[in-house]
Amino acid sequence: MQPIKIFTIKRPISKIQYIGEDKIVVIDQLNTVRVFDLTELKLDGGFRINLPENRLFSNSLAISYNGNYLGLTIPQKNKVAIWNLKNKKLAHTVGWHKGEIESVAFDYKNRYMATGGTDGRTHLWNIETGKIVGNLAPHADYVTAIAFSQNSLWCATGSYDKSISITNISSMQFAYKMKIHSTMVTKIKFLKNFLMVSGDKEGNLIISNYTKGKVHKRLPKLPDTVVDFVFDAQEKYIFASTKDKNIFLYDLLKNDIITDKFIKVNSTITCLEFIPHLMYLIIGTADGILYIYDILSDEKELETYIQEKNYANAYQLVQNNPLLKDSISYSHLEKIWEKTINKAQQLLEQNQKDTAEQILKPFMAISSKRMFIQSLLKDFTEFEKFKMAISKKKYPLAYSLANRYPTFKQTSYYQHMEKEWKKAFTIARQLMYNKSKELYIKQILMPFRGVPEKTPIIQSLENEKEIYKLLKQKLTQKKFYDFFELINRHPFLTDLDEYQQALEFGKKLLQAAQNTLKEGNYNKVLQYTKMLEQFPMYQEQAKRLIHKANILANFIQFIAHKEYDKVYEYVKNEPFLEETKDYKHLEAMWENKVKEAEQYSAKGDVEHILKSLEHYMKIKEKLPKIGELIKSAYLYQLLKKLKTKTNDKTIEKGFKNYIKIFGLDLEISDLITLAQKSGRKLDLTNIEEGDKRYWYKNHLPLNIFE
Repeated sequence: MQPIKIFTIKRPISKIQYIGEDKIVVIDQLNTVRVFDLTELKLDGGFRINLPENRLFSNSLAISYNGNYLGLTIPQKNKVAIWNLKNKKLAHTVGWHKGEIESVAFDYKNRYMATGGTDGRTHLWNIETGKIVGNLAPHADYVTAIAFSQNSLWCATGSYDKSISITNISSMQFAYKMKIHSTMVTKIKFLKNFLMVSGDKEGNLIISNYTKGKVHKRLPKLPDTVVDFVFDAQEKYIFASTKDKNIFLYDLLKNDIITDKFIKVNSTITCLEFIPHLMYLIIGTADGILYIYDILSDEKELETYIQEKNYANAYQLVQNNPLLKDSISYSHLEKIWEKTINKAQQLLEQNQKDTAEQILKPFMAISSKRMFIQSLLKDFTEFEKFKMAISKKKYPLAYSLANRYPTFKQTSYYQHMEKEWKKAFTIARQLMYNKSKELYIKQILMPFRGVPEKTPIIQSLENEKEIYKLLKQKLTQKKFYDFFELINRHPFLTDLDEYQQALEFGKKLLQAAQNTLKEGNYNKVLQYTKMLEQFPMYQEQAKRLIHKANILANFIQFIAHKEYDKVYEYVKNEPFLEETKDYKHLEAMWENKVKEAEQYSAKGDVEHILKSLEHYMKIKEKLPKIGELIKSAYLYQLLKKLKTKTNDKTIEKGFKNYIKIFGLDLEISDLITLAQKSGRKLDLTNIEEGDKRYWYKNHLPLNIFE
């Protein structure tokens, strides 16, 4: 595969980010920002940020998904510069770390930036205000990777301590810590369907369910450090890179590696980006080359191979680039194969083996097709015997040959034989209660006696006539439990039309249940699934649908009755509810109120935080988030006072009040150290230390110095 465009930047590329409107932002190691237009494949502007060079192969810079902001760590300053990329100005300089900042990430809704440091801490910042609004669970070592879920409700932090911590950002509740890696976590990215992929320094790629904290699958290992990885639009594939020059391609449906040389470039790969609607894979390298690949550019080559009837190269191309299976050209190729096989079978039926071999010849160089063709040709060496058996109505021999050579079942002769069987059997069923027709029934079924799969049915017509009446009755009455019990006792009944009708009804029933679940008609879902449970092959699916329907029905009732504690508890236990319209509506209202409260928190205004969020104070799940905002407001009150000539007793009182409410946490410890270093005399002994989990049980002063 050849790139459709190459840009030479001359300096190592640190980050590539798609920002919408067919544009990407590219940052080089010297912090030059470039915007590229993917429609016209040209440079579309940029500027230079005068900061020390950033670190390659790290997560120390990030670009917001709307392209408005860039978060860039400032080496040796323990801070991050937030640049407004639209007006090319510094928006904020933030930092509350006691060491270098190792990782930066923005959420998908462009509200927050998270920073992780060598101190093991992760802080959450409001991008608009540049103020801290929350603190995530600390790690025992450097925080090396951060990522947000696609709905921005969850945040994952990875560390040098080999663990990944998961926090619900909406509630600021710590969920759990996953110790699934054997070395430093280098990269984390979220998938849909509550899955997450994480990579580490030893090349491990692990898929986890982030709502349950369990490993879903361990992918085949990369040979070196996981530098970056991206997904295609449907999340069927992973494009991954190490510090090598190759792109590794993984199949997410099979959880296996397809190739370790999907794309090879001439320099060490530093970062990747994938543009779903354009199907562009963009690669940045250590020698400053930006490669833009159209993943489906091979389709033109595929079409050329098809036109030239060079099917071996066509299928080899698809094997190397399985994304082509979604292309029109590949569908065309598969139709050609099907038509060729059908034509070859017709020719073989007519004893024109040489001609059949000739039209199949273009496919003989393809190993998977060659095996099928060889089997087909071998089978047809006995085809004349098969035809002769049918023409003389020696059906036991004909069926025996068809079972030995399965390709015969695709022929018109076999279809004719089956049609004769169905015709005879239908007549026999219609006449089986007429004693005067018993001899006639035996005569029309006689050619099929001795056929193993037909004999039990013929015998049952003679000895167990009521079975057929009962089977039809159960189908008509939709008593499928009894219907399948009857089938289970008499397996030969699966050959009947009634069985196929039941299966078709079951499929439609399942589809209807799934559709009504999406529509929110939960009572109708329960009606469908009650019947669906009678189908042995759909029992597990029915149970899952019933479970979801009951959960959703209760969920709607809780919302209708404004029992929000139960609503959020339900969502916590059943994460799929996050994707419902009702929950998204609730979250949107909550987010609007939080946004308002965060503005007050940045000013240290506790009174208006409490007023903004007063309706949420009774919801247990939201208390940690509210507590973080109040805590941040108090911290900013203290920080502001520390910069003035306020007397030490007042400062001391503020610290004591804070510790009584939230305990002696890391953030207040930082401020105490700062105060003491500036020469303040503080007596902080014999303080009754509070617990931040129960902050709401305390009296909350509007001013921490009260």
